[in-house]
Amino acid sequence: MICFVKYLKTVYLLSIMVFMLSMDTLASHPATRTDSLRVEYQNATTDTARIRILFKLGYQFLNGPSDSLIYYFKKSLDIAEKNLEMFNKRSSEQSKLIVLTYKRQEIRALIEIGIEHFYQGNYPLALENYFRALSISEQINDLDLISECSSEIGIVFKNQGKYEKALEYDNKVLEYARMGGDTSWFASCLVNNGSVYYHKGYYTVALKNYMQALKIFESLGHKKRIEACYLNIGKVYYEQGDADKAMGYFRRALDIALAENEKTGEADSYLNIGAIFSDKHQYDSARYYLNRSVELNRELGYKHGLDDCYSYIGFTYRKENKLKEALGFYNKALKISLEEEDSPGIAESLGNIAEIFYLQKQYNSALEKALEGLSIAKKTGNLPVLKNIYAIISQIYEALGNKSLALKFYKLYSSTKDTIFNESKYRAIREVETKFETEKKEQQLELLTEKNHVQELIITQRNRMIIAFWVFFLLVAASIYLYYRNNKLKTKRKNIELEQKLLRSQMNPHFIFNSLIAIQSFIYNNDAVMAGDYIAKFADLIRNILENSRAESILLEKEVKTFELYLQLQSLRFGNKFEYKIEVDNNIDSKEIKIPPMLAQPFIENAIEHGLRYKRGKGYLFINFKKTGNHLRLVVEDNGIGRKKAEEIEKDKNYKSIGMSIVKERIEVLNSRYYEQFNLTVKDLYDKYGEAAGTRIVLDIPYL
Repeated sequence: MICFVKYLKTVYLLSIMVFMLSMDTLASHPATRTDSLRVEYQNATTDTARIRILFKLGYQFLNGPSDSLIYYFKKSLDIAEKNLEMFNKRSSEQSKLIVLTYKRQEIRALIEIGIEHFYQGNYPLALENYFRALSISEQINDLDLISECSSEIGIVFKNQGKYEKALEYDNKVLEYARMGGDTSWFASCLVNNGSVYYHKGYYTVALKNYMQALKIFESLGHKKRIEACYLNIGKVYYEQGDADKAMGYFRRALDIALAENEKTGEADSYLNIGAIFSDKHQYDSARYYLNRSVELNRELGYKHGLDDCYSYIGFTYRKENKLKEALGFYNKALKISLEEEDSPGIAESLGNIAEIFYLQKQYNSALEKALEGLSIAKKTGNLPVLKNIYAIISQIYEALGNKSLALKFYKLYSSTKDTIFNESKYRAIREVETKFETEKKEQQLELLTEKNHVQELIITQRNRMIIAFWVFFLLVAASIYLYYRNNKLKTKRKNIELEQKLLRSQMNPHFIFNSLIAIQSFIYNNDAVMAGDYIAKFADLIRNILENSRAESILLEKEVKTFELYLQLQSLRFGNKFEYKIEVDNNIDSKEIKIPPMLAQPFIENAIEHGLRYKRGKGYLFINFKKTGNHLRLVVEDNGIGRKKAEEIEKDKNYKSIGMSIVKERIEVLNSRYYEQFNLTVKDLYDKYGEAAGTRIVLDIPYL
């Protein structure tokens, strides 16, 4: 058996070594990479090389914090601009090539800075950087960069609700993309174009673009862009009222975002999943996902998306009739939308606030907010927002008794709703998806047919390799499992044995016998009241010890009560030979903190049986609980004869105490179970003459 265990350990250690070596070859620690790039930056001999290294440093912060990314790209921008100022004055061919290089680097820095400002919700500053980049791109006549800058500008205009301007730029970009050979970029442009139509309420056109882009991204294996398509397709189904279909796409997007560590997509997925839960009236689940989205956006340093999160959180509170909380979140959303100059967001928030005022019967305030939101929504042409505002205005006019205006706005609401959703349009959306799935399956079938012959040639060799791998893997896994299972069983058995030893030590025959003798003494002396009281306390103590011994941890309050019962009995037993005090500091909540049961009782018993019992004169026992950092400190202090003198007496009586050794064994087991350590110290006390004056036990217990 010993040889087998050694074999298991050897296999386990070899497996760990192989795993660690493979990890070292696969990736390096981000901090190490940053330090390496900084050293490389210091050793760079040209400014173009320094800029490229700064780009690499900046791209390390794609998942936040946003300000760090901006810092490195601004630094690279400063270097590029200083060199352009110097080389523009020269007219040689070499200088012209250098100028072109720096201008391309300048454009890249401006685009990346603009993107971060966009996600921070600073749309004006994002546009300023994009237009600067576009102007330089046009100077050098680089169609790819012109296309990229125009696309980013279109995205900002779309988010501001300026849909016609957005389409103007997006359509130019699509033309550039069709002329170029980059299918990935063409697919990205389709997504951006689809998003504008989505916000305008043209869902069939939007879905067609998304599906076409998804087809391209899947053929290229671009996971992050596939995730973006899933999110957009899910949003189309959500707006059409098919929550289950939408949830399927959002979950698929979230899986990719988590696998790729793409936190922006993760935050967007949580937002959309939370929105669906809110529609299903599962408000706690909705707020769970929405708050996760809020946390991620804050971690990334992005405001973009926070307004939607706050709007949906406000919606959940509104549905629960918690109007004050709802209004607070709607105002937060409005504030962010105003800062971003996001017109659809402003209109939507004003409509939501108007609804709260309506529910609070503040009809004039409600009408004022709703009409303000309507004015903005009409300018953007955002149909979903217009639909909701028409509905609330109709309700407000009806409450004010203006039936004609109530009817007018209800008709506007109804016609807008029909424009957004009708059965034929939804059927068209499903047809687009069905056509995409059919074409996809046909292509996969053709690809499988082409590959079938090749696969037949290599399948035997591959299967052998797979079988060999799985045999090795199963052997290693079984070895590790058996090793840990064996250790776990040993630890469990040892713990049970210690618990049993401890229970026997607490319920030792001497204590039971002496307690019964004391009870008998009270009866013989016709002190029935004292005997009854002693029996009741003795029974309570026995019950407490038996109950506590079954649990891994108990409340401090319950343990203190057990101490109190035990000390009362011992005090009666020894004829009030000693006084005691149990003190719990005010900053400790004994009804919340838990400790292992009966861990301290042997210290108290030792103090009485071996310290105070043989003391001449009045004895004193002090027990204190207080906080120290991450631990609860227990102090047991007596003014007895001290350990050395007690050992001499017990030696003469041929008595051996095992309570302390059991406690030490138990602490070792507990230390192997918890991250924080249990620490035990025993100190002998002396008076000013150097004579033994008692013992102090200090036990630090981590919070359980």
